Amino acid sequence: MDAGKVVVGVFGAAIFSLTAYNFRYEIGDVLHFNRHEIAAEITLDNRCEFRDSVFVVRDQDTGDFARFYGRHAVLKTTERNRVRLEFDPNYKGVEFFGTEFPASREMTLIADCKSSRKFVFF
Repeated sequence: MDAGKVVVGVFGAAIFSLTAYNFRYEIGDVLHFNRHEIAAEITLDNRCEFRDSVFVVRDQDTGDFARFYGRHAVLKTTERNRVRLEFDPNYKGVEFFGTEFPASREMTLIADCKSSRKFVFF
């Protein structure tokens, strides 16, 4: 094999790996045919300076949300629906932009306000 083929092969494998990682949730959606209604038990790992009670977890497909009580929330949803950590709708003038994750029966969401620009004041 010549060096050109090796470079193309390594480059192709790297691009494939990055693409698969980037679309891992969508790939999981395609492979997971039967989605069941679940009561997702969500634990909050709060690394922000805000109280736990200012956060909710929202189902992005239905708009339903659940509040955290003692670092825990229970959200009735469908498996693999996208859920995201947000500020409680009672708090006007500020939004928290959490990352979306597929819902599962047990999960932990991390509120980290220092890692990047996650919230905006209006």
